[in-house]
Amino acid sequence: FCHTRQHAIALNIALAQRGYAVDELHGDLSQTKREQVMKRFREAKLQVLVVTDIAARGSDIAGVTHIFNYDIPRNAETYIHRIGRTGRAGQRGMAVTFVAPGEQTFLSVIEQGIGASIKRHSAKAVKNIEDKRSGGVPVSPKRPQAGFGSAPKRSAKNAAGHGGNNLRSSRK
Repeated sequence: FCHTRQHAIALNIALAQRGYAVDELHGDLSQTKREQVMKRFREAKLQVLVVTDIAARGSDIAGVTHIFNYDIPRNAETYIHRIGRTGRAGQRGMAVTFVAPGEQTFLSVIEQGIGASIKRHSAKAVKNIEDKRSGGVPVSPKRPQAGFGSAPKRSAKNAAGHGGNNLRSSRK
């Protein structure tokens, strides 16, 4: 999730340049283009779908295992809406929120709104976990990393995070 169309486009380009099957969904797309993108995502022809909050309203896609908040939500309602896209119907899912320096206030607002604290992890800790999972061998972006799709079931009381310099993740 990104706040703006510009962020969604830039992130889409950056991920595509790294070899991911990715596309973007935002309010400036025609209905035809939007339907084409959603069809490709539902058919698992895309690994990543970069969306804005407005474009995601009303979208219901089964089988989403991970949500990444590239831009931190500004309030608890948006946070809940975003992370509610994963882990549906008793399935497992994980939401990860990236928090840049200076965005701690938004994180506090979210925690107050959901009535739970979100555990922080440093970017260095995340790299160490990835290194252990891959045996120190870089993982190709063209295939899922170890553990992809098998995240713990999310609950408001079971929140974990990474920090972006603090990258944050929350499980619900």
